[in-house]
Amino acid sequence: MLISGGVAIATAAATRTETFHRLYLRGNPAPGIVRLGVWLSMGWIGFVLWRYADPSVTGIYVVFYLVMGYAVVKLFGQLTATLFGARNRVDVIERRNVPAALVIAAFTLATGLIFGGSLWGEADPVGDWEGGWWIPASFFALGWTTLVIAFWLFLRREGGKLAQRLQRERSLADARAAGSYLLGAGIALTEAVSGDFWGWRHGLLTFGVLAALVISHELFAGLQARAHRGGTAGDIGGDGGSSGPSDTRRTIEAVVYLLIGLAAWGMNRLLDLSVGAG
Repeated sequence: MLISGGVAIATAAATRTETFHRLYLRGNPAPGIVRLGVWLSMGWIGFVLWRYADPSVTGIYVVFYLVMGYAVVKLFGQLTATLFGARNRVDVIERRNVPAALVIAAFTLATGLIFGGSLWGEADPVGDWEGGWWIPASFFALGWTTLVIAFWLFLRREGGKLAQRLQRERSLADARAAGSYLLGAGIALTEAVSGDFWGWRHGLLTFGVLAALVISHELFAGLQARAHRGGTAGDIGGDGGSSGPSDTRRTIEAVVYLLIGLAAWGMNRLLDLSVGAG
């Protein structure tokens, strides 16, 4: 509680907007988009604690996990997103960069989804063992590390630097694709770390879905590379030799990422039904 509370206070102070002149915020939707990512994350965590956490999580333990969740969302979500080139202070507040805000909000929400998923389910569904805080913390660490690796692979395969396109070109199409990839991976990883432990099929399925996300991005990036080599705007993703992918390809890519994440959710539901029938 003390460590989580200290981190929560420090990160809230580091990301506060009260120190900025109101002209920075007037007519600027970008800070609100980032806040929405934090609020949705905390809403999800609160919902899981209310309905699906271990029965031993009551009273002060609910407050403890909410404080821990806020610290995780702010530190591992909002602040860590700046390491990928979307800067909260410079881009979101000072430069009113909406695409950068979308990427930060998506990374924050993906982080919150994973932490909420780590709280879902009983530590021992067939016995009386109550477990401890280190169980969800360990599952969150596994899921979040996988998220970072998956997004690093996404950025590595991009045709050019995504951070530069967000900061200089303010490419909304790139922001949509990156945000959808993060949310798709976040949904899949939430499935991987959540629920009672009944076997390895759920976890293996979900991490297989992550592989599908990475492969899908590789395919789209390959199409973009072919279009650039051809140098024509008529090819798939072609844009006449410009530095970034076309809006059409980015839109299709975003839809594919979200569909993969939703497919992971549906397949896990089918596995739950098969376990219940057995």
